[in-house]
Amino acid sequence: MVKNHRTIFHVDLDAFFASSEERENPHFKGKPIVVGANPLNGKGRGVVSTANYEARKYGIHSAMPISKAWRLCPKAIFLPVNSSLYERISYAVMKILANISEKYNGKFEQAGIDEAYIDLSNANNFHNHTYYPREIAEEIKTAIREREKIIASVGVGPNMLIAKIASDFQKPDGLTIVSPEKTQAFLDPLDIRKIPGIGPKTEIIFRKLKINTVFDLRQLDQPYLYDLLGEHGISLYESARGKDKREIAKFHETKSVSNDYTFPNDTDDLSIILPEFFPIVRRVIALFESQGFRNFKTITVRVRFSDFKTHTKSKSAGYSVTDIETIERDALRLLWHFVPHSKIIGKTPSRRKKIRLIGFRISNFS
Repeated sequence: MVKNHRTIFHVDLDAFFASSEERENPHFKGKPIVVGANPLNGKGRGVVSTANYEARKYGIHSAMPISKAWRLCPKAIFLPVNSSLYERISYAVMKILANISEKYNGKFEQAGIDEAYIDLSNANNFHNHTYYPREIAEEIKTAIREREKIIASVGVGPNMLIAKIASDFQKPDGLTIVSPEKTQAFLDPLDIRKIPGIGPKTEIIFRKLKINTVFDLRQLDQPYLYDLLGEHGISLYESARGKDKREIAKFHETKSVSNDYTFPNDTDDLSIILPEFFPIVRRVIALFESQGFRNFKTITVRVRFSDFKTHTKSKSAGYSVTDIETIERDALRLLWHFVPHSKIIGKTPSRRKKIRLIGFRISNFS
């Protein structure tokens, strides 16, 4: 490790959902896989959750409408999201990473179901031995591949920002190490979309100004960026220079667990809504329990209407995974605020717009 500099690893599981499906179904290997909503022969709704690299060759990517993905590659293997499978594999991978972090006196933070950071800045003060980023990165990749049959890309840099960008640099199965003295040379040629925090709307603003690369972005001074984007502009000014003062948390705490479902057609029919709603509730509880939790305080029901407006209703109480009936009853009462005429629970709500999506979330774990 470089003395007096932080050494941060970012581990990203490549096309994780699709890779998990391929692991469970080896005969899928080499074929385009799309995980997400049911395409219904090009008439389905919802979006792509992830696509493997074979599917990406056809232009398919995350968040793309599933109908468009089907038109781009109707021969692809389209699969529904299998949350329990991904959670189980993620848990095993994160345990591997946490153990490697502990082995080298590091700090570990899970950043999502398919990514994590490890701070190994103090590794060379451990056991009086010199450790090199590349050998540890190879150890990480090998352990995940051999034990869980999942491919990971690893980025190493002087902070969390650079490590994350580096992990994406040579996907899939990549390993990119950026030293402190080469950080700016690494960033400057990159497209502005490679900077976390520059999404589609900000991209449009910059493209109109002919700001296409990180080097171009660096030519804008701080006051100008503030006038253009407010506080976000100040953050991007720092990011374009490879600066990131964030510290890795010693422990990662899962804050919520959720799941949702998009209907093939907008509906106000409870005979269609309820058979999808209760399985969502049970899936969320199962995911919560699989992570070793038992009790929580808050449930939330989310509904997106046909006009794409989204509303939520929450209730806080004391809940346990052993009392599914109480959870389902309270969840149904929250859903009741959004559904049209019916006689359930003895009330008759006012007429509402048709529903496009329903979701359920639990939070405030105890």
